[in-house]
Amino acid sequence: MALFPKCTFEFFLSSGGGFVAGERNEGTLVLHVPEAIPRAEHLFMNLHTAAWAGYGSGKNRSVHRRELLNLPMRVDLPATGMPAGRHSYPFALDVPAWLPPGFAGNDCAVEHELRARLDVDWALDPHTTVRPVVHRPPERGARATTVVRSPRAFHDALVLELTLPSVVTVDEPIDGQLALRAGMEAKFDAIVLTLAKVSRITMARGDLRRQDVTEVVLRADQVRAGEPIAFRFPPSGEAASSFSSGYIDLGYAVYVRADIPWGFDPEFSVPVRVLPSGSVLEGEESAVVLGGERLRRVAAFVAARTGLTPGRAPVIASGVEGPVTFAIEDAPRGGDLGVEAILTFPALGVDLRLRALGILEGFRDSPLLPPELRTGYLLRCDAPRGRYATEPLGEATFHDLLSDLGAASSLRMSDHHLAFHFIVEDDAERIASVAAFVANKAKRLSAAIAAMPFPTVLEAARFSWEGAARERGGVLVPSNPAIVGVSVGVRTLAGEERHFRLSVTTEWQLDATPRVRLDVDLGELTLPPHVAGRGDERLTHPLLTSLRGVLDDITVDGARLVRAHAPFPEDPRPLFAAGEVIAQWALELRGERRVDAPYR
Repeated sequence: MALFPKCTFEFFLSSGGGFVAGERNEGTLVLHVPEAIPRAEHLFMNLHTAAWAGYGSGKNRSVHRRELLNLPMRVDLPATGMPAGRHSYPFALDVPAWLPPGFAGNDCAVEHELRARLDVDWALDPHTTVRPVVHRPPERGARATTVVRSPRAFHDALVLELTLPSVVTVDEPIDGQLALRAGMEAKFDAIVLTLAKVSRITMARGDLRRQDVTEVVLRADQVRAGEPIAFRFPPSGEAASSFSSGYIDLGYAVYVRADIPWGFDPEFSVPVRVLPSGSVLEGEESAVVLGGERLRRVAAFVAARTGLTPGRAPVIASGVEGPVTFAIEDAPRGGDLGVEAILTFPALGVDLRLRALGILEGFRDSPLLPPELRTGYLLRCDAPRGRYATEPLGEATFHDLLSDLGAASSLRMSDHHLAFHFIVEDDAERIASVAAFVANKAKRLSAAIAAMPFPTVLEAARFSWEGAARERGGVLVPSNPAIVGVSVGVRTLAGEERHFRLSVTTEWQLDATPRVRLDVDLGELTLPPHVAGRGDERLTHPLLTSLRGVLDDITVDGARLVRAHAPFPEDPRPLFAAGEVIAQWALELRGERRVDAPYR
């Protein structure tokens, strides 16, 4: 017999593709011996599993190794050795259920080896090593949809929403959706989604090692629309399922990265559990809406709950309360979701200033503010000397309006504007309660405006202004004075209805002489291009010549607003009649005629 006996080995497994953890696996080891080996004494076989992880490189490199499993088998051969021919040896191995599947990660691995060796005395032992596949047994899982929002630290402007399945099997694709919730104005080139294996080396330093599997790139122009974008990671037949072994743990995660030019790319991850092939997933993924569609549904819910008008992004809902027009807007800030309430009203005729206190202004006091706001803001309200007989806005009024805004993350106020911001989770019920709070705030603000005094020098005109406001269905702002919210409806010969809004506002000159401004809002109509933005019309149009004794000038401001000025009138009714004439003039410029308009 030679020093190098010849023998080949073949493994035949009853399961076909490898071993199944948690089961008894049967198979056959076949030896092909071309020449008799008389000194063959034993046949050894074993299933060996080991985990290893490397650290560093060069002289500083170290490798941690741990043996996970060793299942030996020994066959004693006859004293005559092994004759030539084909020899079969059945075997059965009880593979434990905890045994992880084999995988290769980032400088780490779990490796399975099926070894066979023929022990030959006084010769080199023939041997072989194969790497079998170890399959995890099927599991049961609950299928659900995971909805994730980018964490606060992700980006100071970008807020992303993501849906992913909570669990999949290795032979299923991973389907999800992504939508931009806020930050359309932020600078970024793309949102990059990466499916990666994540290995935790629990047997050594507990560090995480990421190995990217596949990548999906969503361009910035796709994402900025705010609508959900579907994406898919195809299945990989060679992928190992998620497992935890106490040596090396394997999981999967989807990494979401914002590709920012010339800057650091922020990133966050969402874990996904991957079960073995054949696993049973119970339940169905729920239909989840993101981005603009979700905002539209929230707006519809808020409108139904509060009676307000649903808006278009970013406006959630809006309404009108007397002279106050208010809106609730979707307003994420600094990675936090929130809403901002914006209340606008005609100028009140006072110098109202609210600002945040600086770092060196801690000793300045604001008696007009409620106690919970005095440490953060400074408020001053000054009225022109001698204009009013009583204080137009006092401490009690401001306390009533602002006392419940201590939880607001920001607050702004002027003589025609009040805005405050709340951090609110994306919960329709919570947003609806904020909308109801804002509507009540607008009602209280409207009552405060109505209670303001009339200017002393114009007191004689008060009765006429109040009467004109009632007759026209408008709202009187006495401190200015102004009449707003007057609506004029016109039916054209084509059967269409046109609506215009008129307002009369007092403007005080530097010498304290009052003058009024008439605003005619054309609504959805637009003036022809040759007229829009042309400026002063100088009352030269035939329809406008009748207004020369009422108005001083007419100015076209853009394509949908016409403004006129006149001396302050004791009775504002002629101004509203002039506004109706201007509306008729706008219709004729567009080639439209009122039903009751005479032919010329």
